[in-house]
Amino acid sequence: MTPRDEAHRLLARGRESDVYLRPDGLLLKRSRAGRDLEPEAALMRYLHARGLPVPRVHDAAGRDLVMEYVPGPRMSQELDAKPWRAGALGRELARLHRSLDDVRAPGFLPGDGRLLHLDLHPGNVVLGPAGPVVVDWASAQRGDRRVDVALSWLAIAVAPLRPVKRLVRSRLVRGFLAGADRGVRRAMPAAAEIRLARHARDPVEVDAVRRLVASCSD
Repeated sequence: MTPRDEAHRLLARGRESDVYLRPDGLLLKRSRAGRDLEPEAALMRYLHARGLPVPRVHDAAGRDLVMEYVPGPRMSQELDAKPWRAGALGRELARLHRSLDDVRAPGFLPGDGRLLHLDLHPGNVVLGPAGPVVVDWASAQRGDRRVDVALSWLAIAVAPLRPVKRLVRSRLVRGFLAGADRGVRRAMPAAAEIRLARHARDPVEVDAVRRLVASCSD
């Protein structure tokens, strides 16, 4: 990190990237692995121009992506702070998926089909002053929208939780499924394959994924 970078405040550290708040109030996403973030920036510009709630891109070069900073808690933080909102937040997550249904996927994305975020969970939704904003488009592709919805269902349904948190998760899942395409169950095997292939998973989570897949085929 350069002396200029040292003025940046680290906000989040993901599996592949770090996110900083710059002194000028903009957000810097930097790939630790050196991945080129310009394609992600191009997608965000495309989506912003079509009215989807994504941060406005200011600049992108190589492994750095500079964008608008959206103040507000992540949806996951809101769940922790206000667990009684779980059902409403689940419905909001489903509404965000429906907003993706209405946007044509750009041809430069890999795959074939409709727009998929592929990592749309409460940790990637910022509850900003003007409404929810979807972040982290690094995994986006084209494909079956039901698979995207099923991946979100998996993300909120299978992570190990303390008993006190399980009721909150149940309400979140019920709210989400109330607004989701009923065909999502048929997409669960494909979604599970994607999730389990991404990186090493805890055996408890693997078992939870398999049980959820099995329940969708009943």
